[in-house]
Amino acid sequence: MKIHFDHPSFSFQTLRALGYAAYGGSSLGEVLAAVESIPEGDENAWYANWRGLAERVHAIGDRCAASGHAVSAREAYLRASNYYRTSEFFLRENPSADPRVRETSRLSVSTFTSAAALLTPAVQRVRIPGDGVDLPGWWIPADPRGGDPADRRPVLLVHGGFDSTGEELYFAAGAAASRRGYHVLAFEGPGQGSVLREAGLPFRPDWEVVVTAAVDYLTAREDVDASRIALMGMSLGGLLAPRAASAEHRLAALIAFGGVYSLGEMGAVAVGDAVTRLALDGADNEVSALLEPAIAANLQVRWTIRHGMWAFGADSPAALIRSLNDYSLADRAGLIRCPTLVLDGENDWMAPGQAPQLFDALTCPKTYHLFPAADGTGEHCQAGALGPLHQVLFDWLDDVTS
Repeated sequence: MKIHFDHPSFSFQTLRALGYAAYGGSSLGEVLAAVESIPEGDENAWYANWRGLAERVHAIGDRCAASGHAVSAREAYLRASNYYRTSEFFLRENPSADPRVRETSRLSVSTFTSAAALLTPAVQRVRIPGDGVDLPGWWIPADPRGGDPADRRPVLLVHGGFDSTGEELYFAAGAAASRRGYHVLAFEGPGQGSVLREAGLPFRPDWEVVVTAAVDYLTAREDVDASRIALMGMSLGGLLAPRAASAEHRLAALIAFGGVYSLGEMGAVAVGDAVTRLALDGADNEVSALLEPAIAANLQVRWTIRHGMWAFGADSPAALIRSLNDYSLADRAGLIRCPTLVLDGENDWMAPGQAPQLFDALTCPKTYHLFPAADGTGEHCQAGALGPLHQVLFDWLDDVTS
């Protein structure tokens, strides 16, 4: 599905940002105006245009808040948060040292924080005691129209993947779950969002340690029905969440939102068997030399390798390739006990064939759903099609946790 750009990465990220309009995260006219003058593949122009839009909408939010227009302020802050997130997406030449990355990410968090206080019921910032660092989360209470908020409610525990943020999860799942009577804990783990940007912690393969800390937090709350905690992981989270569920058995349900089975296999397909073998043999300089032409010429390759090195704590492309082999469900999928929903998109070019592999390896009660391209739902993580996504996802979750 092409949105304005011929370049697939720019097109997809535009679709991703635009799709959050369903829950107040963008406005069609604002998005189309922002991308209109961005040249194909120009990362700096992408940053400048989206950052400019974010700042203008942020200022609207501030003016509305100062004038007592709470609803207008909330709506502007939500859009600004998503626009700030989108603006820094391609700044990956040296992200840990680029002040624009941290500044823009902080603005995405702060504008969402301003919006959160104006939501009804208010969304609250929480901290989850973790392994060496507290993990940031957003507590999104169940909408009272979905059930008596005084009762212990079922909970959707949700985290992102390779590049998503905790604030984005409000649009991707949190608002929809709240409307259906679920409390939501949307959180970031190592390698994600502010845990990567502020604490500098990369991904870890033993994701069960991360999720168990979040489940411990939930079971201590008096408003949570501990027998109805569902876990959902988005994108790369479609591997991380199943990995966690293979060891954390207090979960009532699992959703692999874009199922992934093996990062090592995905990496080998992307770079080829010859480069993979060189990386596994420790030929780091040779791998860098072989990949350099593709990194220079191809934005998607460049972004994936640079972001991957940052998020996985790798000091070279070869080290990144080696680290991916630690992320596999080959020996873990059969340990998952709870009912599991594996979601897939017919046009998912980011993780083709991965969701069926995961589904086939599961031995628990399981459901596979393929979203078709003909309905506009076939993109990675159903970008641009949140309504149909949430109908399938939450109808299934209602049935298995009722």
